[in-house]
Amino acid sequence: MGLLNTVKDIFTKTEVTEEKFEYESIDSVLARGERREGQGMEADVAFKCDQIVDATYQMEDLRVEYEMVTSYFNDIQTIEGLSQEVRAEIMGIAKKIAMLETETSAFFHSDDRISDENFRMMQGMEGEISEVFGRLKDLEDMDMKIKRDMKHLEAEKSSQEYLQGDIEEQQAKLRMFMTIFGTISLLLVITLAVVAALTDTNLLIPILLILLLVVGMAALSVVTFHNLSYSFKLSEMKENRAINLMNKVKIKYINNTSTLEYLYDKYGIKSLRELEYLHDQYLIMIDEVRKYQKVSGDLREFSEALSKLLFSCGVKDPDIWIKQSLALIDNREMVEVKHSLNVRRQKLREQIAYNEKLRLNGLRDIREMLKTNPELRDQVKRELETYHINVQ
Repeated sequence: MGLLNTVKDIFTKTEVTEEKFEYESIDSVLARGERREGQGMEADVAFKCDQIVDATYQMEDLRVEYEMVTSYFNDIQTIEGLSQEVRAEIMGIAKKIAMLETETSAFFHSDDRISDENFRMMQGMEGEISEVFGRLKDLEDMDMKIKRDMKHLEAEKSSQEYLQGDIEEQQAKLRMFMTIFGTISLLLVITLAVVAALTDTNLLIPILLILLLVVGMAALSVVTFHNLSYSFKLSEMKENRAINLMNKVKIKYINNTSTLEYLYDKYGIKSLRELEYLHDQYLIMIDEVRKYQKVSGDLREFSEALSKLLFSCGVKDPDIWIKQSLALIDNREMVEVKHSLNVRRQKLREQIAYNEKLRLNGLRDIREMLKTNPELRDQVKRELETYHINVQ
């Protein structure tokens, strides 16, 4: 029956089943390599646990950033709610700071190294610049790695699709050859049989030789077709694996890109290299500023006075406003600050919601796995305990 089925397959067009995959994260796949291949449900649970843990950590970091932005907003509300007398005092000190910064800027901006806005930004980042550099480098490196993986997997997928098309073409040619060869052989046998009957000639040997040749060619075709079918199925498996891995890249790519774009917007840059350039120019300029401040000596005094006054009024992070003195003077500048904070909060909310959805989907999928495969409950429980995850 196996041989007959194989012969039948030669004349039956191979049907390609299209599989659909849900997007998953590639973190654990790239880290584990092949060591979880073939473990079935346990590997699925482990992957979902990785997804839940990654999403949870992402949300924790995002919420810290969200709370910080919200704290800035609360400080704005505190400042705007102060009495006219206190506001006037704050504006008076802020104007002096702005004037000194303008004079300082005129002193060392003769070559226009970087803008005043970028200078103030770099001032505000002095305590965290190394951390920002490290985070941006990690994110940009990951971005390049993910894009390289996606390009490689797309090439693998296209290669397997081309190979499958080539195999189908070879199978079609083999079917056509067998049909033509069989038809010609059958006509030849019939012709010889008719000739033998009309001329009373013994043509049994030629007929047997033709039949033997037909059987030999059929056997060769069966083996060839079987090898092609095996190659086709192997190619399908490789293509499906490439698709699966590409799908797993998607979540990591979205998270990484969203975080990177948020930081780019936050610092008003397009790359880590640009921020490094701004920092290098800032260091040159700040050296000139220090030389100038030795002569003037007033900017620090007014900055400390503003910081103390704001702190006494309930502002949680008063030092930020030393770099935002214009917003304390000009309401239009304050509106711009609030708009920027609103944009940042909206992006953070979207990222938090996205990761919360990932977390909940992971928990839901694990519950579904337990419903479908209750016999694996103990194994799944052990896997979940390693991640400290409770699906109840």
